[in-house]
Amino acid sequence: MKQLNTSQEVDSAISGETAILYKHSTRCPISAAAHKEMEQFLERNPDAPFYMVDVNDSADVSGYIEQTTGIEHQSPQLILFRNGIPKWNTARFDISAEALEEQLSAGAS
Repeated sequence: MKQLNTSQEVDSAISGETAILYKHSTRCPISAAAHKEMEQFLERNPDAPFYMVDVNDSADVSGYIEQTTGIEHQSPQLILFRNGIPKWNTARFDISAEALEEQLSAGAS
């Protein structure tokens, strides 16, 4: 789980063929549950291009993501990118390892 701290890091991370961006709050119990789901996902998919933004420490980066994608900020939030374009997103209680794996398998097109 690579942490992104700048808008430049976000741009670089999402420009690949596939990128998974997880926005996480260390102060939110819903984020804690979503974080466990993402840890399960990474246990099963250790080579996944997975990136995290701490919305508390990097609020400006979180805002940049909202501005550049047009996806309204939520926390926690998960966005799947294909070639720099957001193809799927979910938030809060809908975040699960299984849902993410389904989207990756389906190609999220």
